[in-house]
Amino acid sequence: MPERSAARVRRCQWSGHLPFDTDISANLRRWITGDDGSLTARLVAASSRFRVSRLSQRMEMPMPDEWREIGLGARVPALVRDVLLVCDNVPAVYGHTVVYPHRARRDWPFLGGLGDRPLGGALFVDPRVRREPFQFARLLPHHPLRQRLHRVLPAMGELAWETMLPARRSVFRRGQGLMLVTEVFLPDLATRRAPRAAPRLGAGMQIPVRPGREHHPLRPGERPLAAHE
Repeated sequence: MPERSAARVRRCQWSGHLPFDTDISANLRRWITGDDGSLTARLVAASSRFRVSRLSQRMEMPMPDEWREIGLGARVPALVRDVLLVCDNVPAVYGHTVVYPHRARRDWPFLGGLGDRPLGGALFVDPRVRREPFQFARLLPHHPLRQRLHRVLPAMGELAWETMLPARRSVFRRGQGLMLVTEVFLPDLATRRAPRAAPRLGAGMQIPVRPGREHHPLRPGERPLAAHE
């Protein structure tokens, strides 16, 4: 394998730590590695207006490196949910969740009606939920997650080819259920100041929901938001 291609593969591999990278500022590193609580709560604390835009939630094939992470013995359809976490009308995080499909309604009863509400609002208030340690990666444009992101945010595809987007993922467990949550950190967070601490998501923290979008994914061809808006 040519040296350049090998380096590209290494950057996209998942690891138990976030390697040093000159493209990852100290502020961005705090967003990625800091605070083991809810990222949503930190985004709320760092913005004047926050919302969740659900892109899709349906049964589909997980990506090749995902199905084993949620305990599947073969690559079969799983419940997949994609969202954008938007701060002050600028996409800040792309969220990608894959759920073990068997008994999903029993293990994760809130998923069906979650709509445009944040996943963290349900996960971090349930004492039965446990999260495994983070894995980290630096995703280049050829990575399947970047390709999914480009389809909903075409401006992300205009970044220079060597521009990576840092990401993290972890497995959540509740009963026999497993859920793999991946968060891709978008360019907005390179300059948005990361809070040192943030309130925990709970019953008292209200996340705004756009009227009429509570339970409907984007229709084919619908444009949710441009990266510069």
